[in-house]
Amino acid sequence: MRKLTRFTTLSLSLSLCGRILLGLSAATAATFAVSPVVLAAPKASKSIAVHVEGPNADAIRDDILALVPKTLEVVEPAAFSKALKGAGQTKPVGDAVVMKALRKKAIDRIRKAGKTVKAEGVIYGVSRTNKKKKKEVYLVYVDENAGDLAVDGAVPLGGSDDDRKKALEDLLGPTLAQIAPPPADEKKKDGGGDGEGEGGEGEGEDGGDGDGEEKADGGNDDGGPARQRNDVRSALFSVELGVEFVGRWFDYSDPLSQNLRPYGVFGQPALSISGELYPLAGTNIAVLKGLGITAGYARALGLNSAVGDGDPLSTTYQRINLGLRERLTLGESTVLGISAGLRFVTFEIDAPDALARTVPNVDYTIFRAGLDARIPAGPVALALGADYLMPLSSGPVYDRFTGASVQGIGATAGVLVPVAKGIEARLLVEYARFFSSFQPELTDNYAAGGATDQYLGIRLAGAYIY
Repeated sequence: MRKLTRFTTLSLSLSLCGRILLGLSAATAATFAVSPVVLAAPKASKSIAVHVEGPNADAIRDDILALVPKTLEVVEPAAFSKALKGAGQTKPVGDAVVMKALRKKAIDRIRKAGKTVKAEGVIYGVSRTNKKKKKEVYLVYVDENAGDLAVDGAVPLGGSDDDRKKALEDLLGPTLAQIAPPPADEKKKDGGGDGEGEGGEGEGEDGGDGDGEEKADGGNDDGGPARQRNDVRSALFSVELGVEFVGRWFDYSDPLSQNLRPYGVFGQPALSISGELYPLAGTNIAVLKGLGITAGYARALGLNSAVGDGDPLSTTYQRINLGLRERLTLGESTVLGISAGLRFVTFEIDAPDALARTVPNVDYTIFRAGLDARIPAGPVALALGADYLMPLSSGPVYDRFTGASVQGIGATAGVLVPVAKGIEARLLVEYARFFSSFQPELTDNYAAGGATDQYLGIRLAGAYIY
């Protein structure tokens, strides 16, 4: 009868997983079916704002405008100034832009004003006299992306006009060239739109170098901002491979019979692999662009158990995760995840019949719902998470008791260290606790008030983020 119950539970679990994944597929298909115009829309034109404050601001701004490619539109100064005031910057920014430790609020307001006027970015300059009594204009380029600013430096104003223009071009030119649409876009609009003429071939050869490092395949054909490659906020997929040191502790509370055997093990090595896939990350479809499929597998290597000095007993410990995760960006760089899915946990000791009736074998099928967060902390990031675990089936150890009720919670914490572009090292600690209560009767062979089943994993892993 037990085999039938396990088979039925597994069938229901797989059916639930299938329905979740089919729901994602159906939602995606429906979106493409009802919104073909949105998905096939041409690329939006790009614009920037240029704002300079301080002595000779107008002349400096004119020099900067002379460097702006013709394919970039420039926001009207009055419109940006109004947006800047609306963002809360009612006074000149001044040296606050220069002092990196104190400029966060000013940069946030500039970024907010840029979004208000729908600019790709903002070139913001402060004309001033520095501590060495030299005149300079300090320039930053502020866009919607968090992290280091693409332009963050000073241009001397004491030399000739040509020297100043050359210094401005050296500082701003690479960034302007990167964000400006290529002239081939204009040729296409004028009549080369079939992509088979010389203009189409030229863009195919040159455009690959321009987009290949920073944008995912497809760029921003949906009219939204391009997906940034190797950025956890918009990654198409990520893969993690690691070694985990696992532990398990099972114990009874208020034991009433003498045939209840606790269990404990720690430090057993296991291999783990996990991944996330966001099929619509390269689009600009609300909700769906952040919706991903998650999967993971871990298995202990060479695990044996024993009673006292008895013979070692082969033991299986494995964990499978399947689910969906919605990825959200909070502020500039904090990533919040909302997830749900199924977890399968097996811990089975291959014991002889008499002993098998006392060992705490489990075969959990668990519905899991959780929150997780990735929070930047200097050069690294902190990983935090919490799960609610609801066992749909629990396994042999609980079948021995009358009125068994099992619930669970989980938690994750760790440090994520960038190693190279798209690659990071991870140190993660995962904990899960299942707590159960029983309703023993006088005629029961196995009697206790309840039990706790705890799992701890310390994982060292490497991850690739695309």
